[in-house]
Amino acid sequence: MTGYIHSVQSLGTVDGPGVRCVVFASGCPYRCIYCHNPDTWELGGGTLTDCDELVERIMRLYPYIKDGGVTLSGGEPCMQAEFFISLTEKLQQKGLHVALDTSGAVTNDSALELASMCDLVLLDVKFTTDEGYKRYTGGSIDGVMKLLMLREEIEKPTYIRQVIVPGINDKEDDIIALRELLSPYKTVEKIELLPFKKLCLEKYESLGIPFPLRDTPEMDRSRLAELEKLLG
Repeated sequence: MTGYIHSVQSLGTVDGPGVRCVVFASGCPYRCIYCHNPDTWELGGGTLTDCDELVERIMRLYPYIKDGGVTLSGGEPCMQAEFFISLTEKLQQKGLHVALDTSGAVTNDSALELASMCDLVLLDVKFTTDEGYKRYTGGSIDGVMKLLMLREEIEKPTYIRQVIVPGINDKEDDIIALRELLSPYKTVEKIELLPFKKLCLEKYESLGIPFPLRDTPEMDRSRLAELEKLLG
């Protein structure tokens, strides 16, 4: 079994609990207006990687990640769900906690199986309306709602993430709408508001792709802290 991998971060601390190995998949169907990783958009842009070889590479880190685990990120790992199902099975057999970092952009049967298997899902709820999704990502909110319902049915934990962009979703009403959207789901254990940054500018320039939010200011940390209080 092989899959396209963009990169592997050995010791991550922000993509799930504890110290983790983060596997970044290549390929994403969304084109989010604030995307920080345009170099992961193309599926074939990564390195074709054997699943067993990747497991061996990850297990070299076991002493450091045994109390944390592995996070499948991207890009969108659900685009290669069968590969990551195999990887997840092998890692869980070795006693490692596996988290799936997904946007809900892909929810076919294989993607739902992967989301069911993982110990934790880090779900990127980009906007609270379908209009927002279509305007700023080219996608739909339907996949997010499907994954929320799935995780609720199987009673497995979900963390929510949302990037907050000045002038787009940084109003108090935006955060209240997010809180209300998620309130019915008991398995949502955490909601993280992430500040919009522009560290990605060099990537866009090197790829010859215009960055739509070049002139948008980065999110103010103090304002973000105020918005976080609205989550309760």
